[in-house]
Amino acid sequence: MSHSSEAAPSPAFLAEETRRYHHFITLALWLAVITGAEIVLIFLPVPMPVVLTVLTLMSVGKFFAVILWFMHLIYDKRLLLWIFVAALALVCATFAGLLALLSADRIDTKWFS
Repeated sequence: MSHSSEAAPSPAFLAEETRRYHHFITLALWLAVITGAEIVLIFLPVPMPVVLTVLTLMSVGKFFAVILWFMHLIYDKRLLLWIFVAALALVCATFAGLLALLSADRIDTKWFS
């Protein structure tokens, strides 16, 4: 007969894990609802700038919800969250700089015609 030297998890730990599990399920359901709203929005007779703005805002909200909960940043130390946000800002600034640098109106296209 083998005896395990590990102690059983405390009731407080199990309650916290159950609460987190329910948060994950609730978030997944909300993400599905938002995705459905995005699909419906595409087919509504709404001006294209409004559609693109709302889709962008919904996508950004979904992105941060997934990052915070499913990557567990909401439960980690705040320093890790700020490191992630700083890296994300650096990536966005680099991408915007490359878009500005390589925009089509700045490229000499006379050699391609």
